Amino acid sequence: MRLLRGARAVGAVAAELARRLRRYAWPSAAGRRNRGYLRDRLVALPLLAVVAFGAFGWAYADVRGDSAYVRDRLTPALVGLAHTKASLFIAQGEAEQNLAEGRAAELSGLSERYRTRVARATQSLNAVTRSGALTVAEEQELRVVSALVVDYTGWIGRAQGDAADPVLRAAELTYARSMLCSAPVAAADKGDRYPPCPPTTDAGATSIVDRVSGLERRLRERLADRAGWGAGVLAAAVVSGVALLLLAAGLWRTVSFLHHRFRIRLSVPLVAAALPLLAVPLLTLDALLAQHAQAAAVPVAYALAERTSPETETITEERPFDGPDPRAVEVLADRLDVGLAEGRLAFLDGAAPFVFPTGLVAAGIIGAALHTYRREYLAVTRTGAVS
Repeated sequence: MRLLRGARAVGAVAAELARRLRRYAWPSAAGRRNRGYLRDRLVALPLLAVVAFGAFGWAYADVRGDSAYVRDRLTPALVGLAHTKASLFIAQGEAEQNLAEGRAAELSGLSERYRTRVARATQSLNAVTRSGALTVAEEQELRVVSALVVDYTGWIGRAQGDAADPVLRAAELTYARSMLCSAPVAAADKGDRYPPCPPTTDAGATSIVDRVSGLERRLRERLADRAGWGAGVLAAAVVSGVALLLLAAGLWRTVSFLHHRFRIRLSVPLVAAALPLLAVPLLTLDALLAQHAQAAAVPVAYALAERTSPETETITEERPFDGPDPRAVEVLADRLDVGLAEGRLAFLDGAAPFVFPTGLVAAGIIGAALHTYRREYLAVTRTGAVS
């Protein structure tokens, strides 16, 4: 019985709140006195403007912020890690090929491609550090990778110094490769210039490739998370959509009310307050384009981490006039850059922080205008108006 009375009380309170909300959000002008109608409008319209532009501005800023983070931080970091892996694999293949010549390699040194690729791997790691996409723990992991690369090149240098001793040279090259890749070279792949190097994820994942692949995996997960519609953004979009519709309808009905009751042909302040509503479809289109571009970047980022190969990079380097290979790192990086750049309306860059202040200004204009109408037209009854 007590539970039933409590449920009835809650229902009565909810009904009263709904009635009051409907009264303020959608009052009827029929049979209403001017003072009461304008009082309701004075409360409802500024409140709707604040809620509508506040929720919309937050959702739009969140989508635009994700787009900028993906474009300026995540994708450059992923490209840098892909370059690092490819360059180190190519350097390993060059070192093994050069050192197979024995004493000639000891005297002439390693090839220009080896030196270029090692330098590019180091530069790529530095670029990933500067990208700002990594957490503190991930930056520490990247510093470990950089140190391993230095040790790796040191072992290659030792193998070069012992090029005339096949046994010692092979042992040092094998150790250098173990620093690069945890998986040993299978017998069937020993003749390959770039034998497979699948990354491991268990406790033994300590090689350079293991660590770089782990960073790539975490960055791709972050990209996929940013590319999806978050629950907060969807909730804010629903709230702002409802509030914007009520605000637009409320402004239209209020302008009509002033025209019929007070013979005001057009309320300039209310029309000015309604102008920001015209930008909402454009901002919505911009947000949808940005979200679509982020979603399209997810499979490209996967291909960048999993589909590129040192063979592809070597062929692209050796045959620059054969046309770009769709699996090449630079081609995939260009796809990411172009897709994310086109996935927004560039002239709206920097507009997100002004959405909510614009709503506050509109709310202030609406409140000031309705307060002025109440003071000027309700104190003294005008001809044809009901006070």
